[in-house]
Amino acid sequence: MKNIFIYLVLFPLGLLAQQDAYFSLNTYQMNLINPAYAGADGGQSFLFSSRNQWSGVSQAPKTMALAYSSERGKNVGLGLSVISDQIFVEKQALIMIDFSYRLTLEDDSYLFLGLKAGGSSYRTDPSELSAYAPEADPTKKALSRFNPNVGMGFLYRKSNFWLSASIPRLFNTKRDEDIAIQARDRVHIYLAAGTKFAVNEDVHIQPNFIYRKAEGIKAVTDVGMIGSYRNTFDFGLAFRTGSIVSIQTAIKLKGIYTVGYAYDSFGANQFSQLNLNAHQLFLAIQLPSTGR
Repeated sequence: MKNIFIYLVLFPLGLLAQQDAYFSLNTYQMNLINPAYAGADGGQSFLFSSRNQWSGVSQAPKTMALAYSSERGKNVGLGLSVISDQIFVEKQALIMIDFSYRLTLEDDSYLFLGLKAGGSSYRTDPSELSAYAPEADPTKKALSRFNPNVGMGFLYRKSNFWLSASIPRLFNTKRDEDIAIQARDRVHIYLAAGTKFAVNEDVHIQPNFIYRKAEGIKAVTDVGMIGSYRNTFDFGLAFRTGSIVSIQTAIKLKGIYTVGYAYDSFGANQFSQLNLNAHQLFLAIQLPSTGR
């Protein structure tokens, strides 16, 4: 535990990079970060996801997510996403309603435009933090605030290729009005793309990448490769900035249910010796499309 504390103090960027909740299985749940995905797959879909980070560390980051997406007809899609994130003494939640509109560019080419509207709540209670000086720290006080916000994004699909760009929250919002406290929700920009190649009738390969950037924080990039067997069993690897390796797998049952798991581990960097691994589980339910 002493080594973990030292690394958290010496490498604060690792904490800053987690201001927005992060999921390893983003390619299966893009509707959490891009409103253009609302209804993009047709029918109705439900998503439940849980991620535990730094397993074995007390009060380590935990993230839960729920999402609903529905095709409503007339090229319109609607969705709802709820993300709850707890990091030590901080608790935050993001609740957003999604709207998308589909444009047909060619027979096999579509552009989805999306908007998000909602807000985020932020609470922290630093009373459990230890103090090492007799003087009072003006930044060590409880915070509680709700900030409304909006977001936007687009999704382009053509045959087996897709391209996504989104800003889930367009505005920087303060978490407290105190001039001594500079905590704020920063704008995050996401870029992602992927494609699909057929090796034979049963096996497909799906390379993909996701790029995330926020003001004052180093960019994070995931580059991954997923192999799919008969569109039923998926197995993949992803490599993330910071020497993180993610092993991912998913099983599709009866064409409706998808159960997935991801295991993340640090490679050859300053955190590798600490065994700060992460686990993510998710369940997706895709009800049949009613047709466009």
